[in-house]
Amino acid sequence: MILHLPDGGSGTVSAALHEPRAAAGSTPLLALTHGAGGNRDTPGLVSLAESLSRHGIRTLRFNLPAAEAGRRRPDRAGRAIACVAAVVDRAARDIAGPLFLGGRSFGGRMASLLLADETAAAKHRVAGLVLLAYPLKPPGKAEVPPERMEHLPRIGIPTLFVSGDRDPFAPPALLNPVIAAACAQVCWIAGGDHGFRVPKAILAATRRTAAEVSLEIAEAVATFIAATAPDGPTAAG
Repeated sequence: MILHLPDGGSGTVSAALHEPRAAAGSTPLLALTHGAGGNRDTPGLVSLAESLSRHGIRTLRFNLPAAEAGRRRPDRAGRAIACVAAVVDRAARDIAGPLFLGGRSFGGRMASLLLADETAAAKHRVAGLVLLAYPLKPPGKAEVPPERMEHLPRIGIPTLFVSGDRDPFAPPALLNPVIAAACAQVCWIAGGDHGFRVPKAILAATRRTAAEVSLEIAEAVATFIAATAPDGPTAAG
């Protein structure tokens, strides 16, 4: 189902809603946005939404304004955060069930900045946060920019990081202390890079397929939502 949601300014962004077969008033909803240069139809987000539907979880994949306009360059932070806030507000009013917020890379960072703001209404509407491939630092940079980590302990709601242990944006040695300071959970994808791609040699060594890696990500997200949502579904396949 395609929806058009307020973008936090004077326009709208499009979103795709995935409904489980037996959706009810208590069915959790994950509002999920994309990374820089991507859009709501990024294959990994589509695959995740389809898998979560089988776990009894709704997913709302939504564009940020730049993606809606067909631009590859991402929005400025303030513009993107305003859009995420507007989508959360509309989803909380119009769709029943516990609300979760998530994003891939840039989109996840914008969601985390929104929820770290004590004055944001969204902070009191969201049950948990899912950060896929959180971009802790630009590749090639040795140090983590303060604006990418200092706000994370202020989020104050259950948070799940899903990261590849070969991701140059968030090496485990740098991300693990940040996760600990934020009292968050992490699911490490063995061999995964920033796009959760795992080399064939590592897939063979770990006896997995690329499809199984995608299911591993979905299972981690579904388990987190099931454990966090009041009266949420069990994480069943």
